[in-house]
Amino acid sequence: MPQALPANPDLDWLKKAAKKRLAELRGRAPETKLHQAQFAVAKDYGFTSWRALKAHIDHISGVADGRERVLAAAHDGDVEAMRRALASGFDPATQDRDGRTVYQIAKEQGHGAIEILVRDIQGGRLFPEAEQAKVQAIATAALSGDVAALAERLDATPELIDALAGRGLEKATALCLAALHNRHGAARLLIERGADLNKRDFPDNAGPLHFAAARGDLEMIGLLVEAGADIDGDGDDHAVGVLGWATCFDQVRHDVAAYLLHHGARLNVWTAIALDRPDELREMIARDPALLSARMSRNQHRRTPLHHAAAKNRLRMVQLLLELGADPNAPDATGATALTTASQERADPAIIAAFAEAGARLDLITAINTGRFDEAETMLREDPSRIGPDGADTIALHLAVSKNNTAALRWLLAHGVAVNAERMMWDCNHTALHMTVENGAIDMARQLLDAGANPNIRDDKFGSTALGWAEFFGKPDFAELIRARGGV
Repeated sequence: MPQALPANPDLDWLKKAAKKRLAELRGRAPETKLHQAQFAVAKDYGFTSWRALKAHIDHISGVADGRERVLAAAHDGDVEAMRRALASGFDPATQDRDGRTVYQIAKEQGHGAIEILVRDIQGGRLFPEAEQAKVQAIATAALSGDVAALAERLDATPELIDALAGRGLEKATALCLAALHNRHGAARLLIERGADLNKRDFPDNAGPLHFAAARGDLEMIGLLVEAGADIDGDGDDHAVGVLGWATCFDQVRHDVAAYLLHHGARLNVWTAIALDRPDELREMIARDPALLSARMSRNQHRRTPLHHAAAKNRLRMVQLLLELGADPNAPDATGATALTTASQERADPAIIAAFAEAGARLDLITAINTGRFDEAETMLREDPSRIGPDGADTIALHLAVSKNNTAALRWLLAHGVAVNAERMMWDCNHTALHMTVENGAIDMARQLLDAGANPNIRDDKFGSTALGWAEFFGKPDFAELIRARGGV
């Protein structure tokens, strides 16, 4: 017979009950994991899972309704409602049903004021200085893999095991840091001590399993999955999930993907493309034709599946998407077509040929990226204004910086590109000089300044000059260069 819940249960009570049960179970079986204790508590009260018990408590306490109202305000861009909610104690790390926080929702919807508001809270100081030092001590021990020091610090302040550490914008738990830096001993200790397996970092909204997947650390992945970590991890800032972190970035880690899929991870359109799975991709699009024109997050410039297939150098995927009706001339958020992306990523010539056969247009940006400068010259003679202050192709300068394409940069500067033009990338209107700071391309910064770049132009989102960006990102070499060229 299930037990009755207390009259006014809340989430803190629920967590304490689970940790108390964990201690009891470990007295008999030291290897017991937190998720097992959580399941035992849920079962005591007649629920089939911890998630179901938590959802019930949220509902009866009214938390769920309040949370939905705040998340809706973030979606609608209601800044004042968001200010009131945060002032009343709303936790900005709260996730919606898709795993996204207010920060991710605001970014996705283009509500810059809410994004910055939440960024300043989550990226700012989270603890008083004395407590911050204790949080950092735990993080340092986890990051370095010093298990003895980590145990000592957790003994002293066990309540800080899941605290987000970091003095700058980026914040992460000790378990996230252990996963990111392949510290297996530290991760084992944290898991044994009951660390939250799914607590997300800021600003990526990624958990320990995301980081382990990106690093391709199968031992760490096994530790986390066997302990009960969420294998899909929806809602991360890149909107690709744990499997996407293993496959959609610089490398495709097939061994990690095989492990995750074997343990129940779900494919999505982005991971199916990255893993070159045409049958699964065809089935997905048959079920939902809108996926053919789906968009990635702004971190990937809102690329379409066709852009993504080109970026991952997947010829079969490009051919399949074109066969299914994908538009070869659809632009991403920077104005680049999939052909442009293929040229930027130095894709297989067969992919370039497939685009040409499908009617993809050769534009100026693609011509520059592929070094077809004679054709670029012809296009520019026909319309010299296209790389001027208001030119449709002036963003080629920003793209050259983003890809560290020095040949393209030199060509554009030699042909009079508007070096001070601001263009929208990652939802921020800024100059190419701002971008050199973010990308760490100091030689490009020198070239732009030599060509007359104005270091005192402010971006339209953060209201900051290139010097402000250098200081924010902790780039003293850029700051010194920019000050020497008149930046303030």
